[in-house]
Amino acid sequence: MSNQHEYVIAVVGAGPRGTSFLERLLAQVERCSPGQRRGLKVMVFDPAPHGAGRVWNPEQSSLYLMNTPAAFPTAAPSGGTRRSLPPSSCSISFLEFCAPGGFDDDAASYPTRSQYGTYLAWLNKEVSAHLRGRGVVVQHISAEVTALIPQADRYLLRTAGGEHAADAVVLALGHLETELSSGPAHLAAQADKHGLHYQGPAIPTEVDYSTFGAGQNVLVRGLGLNFFDLMIEVTAGRGGQFRLNQDPTPGRRFTYEPSGAEPRLIAGSRRGTPYRAKTLAPGFVPSGIELAHLTPRAIDELLAEHTELDFAAHLWPLIEKDIRSTCASFGGPADFDVTSCARPFQHRSWTSPQEYQHTLVKWLEDDAEASTAGADSPEKMAINALHAARLEVKKLVADRRIRMASVLRDIEGWFEPLVEGLASGPPLQRIEELAALSRAGLVEFLGPEPVYGVDSTNGAFIADSAAVQGARYHAAYMIEAMMPPNRITQAQSQLVRGMLADGLAAPAIVESGGQAHVHKGFNVTEAPHRLIHSDGTAGHIYVLGLQLSSVQWGTAIAAEAGGDIQGSARALADADAAAASVLQTLTPDAALPNLAPVLS
Repeated sequence: MSNQHEYVIAVVGAGPRGTSFLERLLAQVERCSPGQRRGLKVMVFDPAPHGAGRVWNPEQSSLYLMNTPAAFPTAAPSGGTRRSLPPSSCSISFLEFCAPGGFDDDAASYPTRSQYGTYLAWLNKEVSAHLRGRGVVVQHISAEVTALIPQADRYLLRTAGGEHAADAVVLALGHLETELSSGPAHLAAQADKHGLHYQGPAIPTEVDYSTFGAGQNVLVRGLGLNFFDLMIEVTAGRGGQFRLNQDPTPGRRFTYEPSGAEPRLIAGSRRGTPYRAKTLAPGFVPSGIELAHLTPRAIDELLAEHTELDFAAHLWPLIEKDIRSTCASFGGPADFDVTSCARPFQHRSWTSPQEYQHTLVKWLEDDAEASTAGADSPEKMAINALHAARLEVKKLVADRRIRMASVLRDIEGWFEPLVEGLASGPPLQRIEELAALSRAGLVEFLGPEPVYGVDSTNGAFIADSAAVQGARYHAAYMIEAMMPPNRITQAQSQLVRGMLADGLAAPAIVESGGQAHVHKGFNVTEAPHRLIHSDGTAGHIYVLGLQLSSVQWGTAIAAEAGGDIQGSARALADADAAAASVLQTLTPDAALPNLAPVLS
């Protein structure tokens, strides 16, 4: 227990968001003299490695790649971001941490997730040491917080090892295990009944892939980023080799030599295709991509007329115009249809599974060719205009410029999966590897809109697509290749369930079509985001990261090095606002100018 002069902050979650909070707290502490504040103690709770958390564990396989180039991610302000968020003495980006060298080519190369985890672990350790050097007590506790209980004007945090009191709490919970929805829950129950093996949505590094035996059929639902982790783990991870061959054609550069230990993946998704590969054109948004229609002036004019915007009615038409004009400016057709691009096999059919496999391999090769072409691919540049528009939409959501009903119906309903499938795909390398595995017969594709079920007579999972004749597959194994849904009401976390049950937290409620909808994120105040209790009051429990989805969009994405605090670096601004609020509590009478950015 702390003494009466010591202010205690509990940080629940020591992954990237929790680490960013510590770094921002250090920046705040370094800008005021010790005499201006009370004694300060920080307790950091997480059973996973501190800094890296569960997703970025430095000990994970080096086969797993990041989904962004080395120049993008950061957990601390760097570059232009420092004009709005003054750096701490430890404030460097991932790329700065790795310099000089560290990557095969340059800042555009895709590092391993373990490399990024090493950076996060280093940053967490450095920040903790520098805080201690400033007289702050920092205690790292490798335990899960299972309960949070208000006690007068403080909070009691319960772990398996005991109880800890704090004056303020920062929730940086990250990905949470969730209850299965009705469809997957039925499959899981049927699997138990018939002795089958079912794997629900999970963080890839926490899946036991060893259950998939050599030569066994494995049904896979999902062809997004988790699929590529599964793909590489059960192929190269089991001793197979991707060999460069003599054919330099994009999509045909690799040949796969099996080890004999691989299972056979039979994978499907609603669109029938994997996420598209990222372009080799340099830059998070490649140069030459300019939004001529979704401009600040156009948005201001719309806001002057409508106050709050409807995404489908007001913004999507401008985005479509930018997509088409970008395509035309790079030498493509001006009537580019991005929806058809996202679902290239809609309204098509195939007479055999073999015909569909041929179609898919050709699609992979074409996608690899377009990605390799970089700025010479009008299609990929048009997709990057969509990506640039996504960043602007993210700002508008966080600034409450778009009606929440439209966010729920349009942005989360159809725009998010559209952008994810086209602009948030894997590095080009993964698409070329997938093409090689398909040619080797180790990956086979289900058609569009596949249906999964259980054949109770034969005791097997089954899957087929109405678009492909004769394509019914049987397997004893099935995996959902996707992350757990970011929905607090489905969370299995004892902590979250307890807070909801006790009224300490509540989900946000969105009005849409005259009905109230329970949102997936917490109900929180404006920045700094504090939990709003079920009675409408708010205390000193701050929220960072994924569970802010009720007021932000794309909360799983890392902050961009050098990014705008209103947009791609907003995660850092959130952490800074929380740290400034806590420090202001410690120094209520001190003049602390410019401690936090203004988010409006």
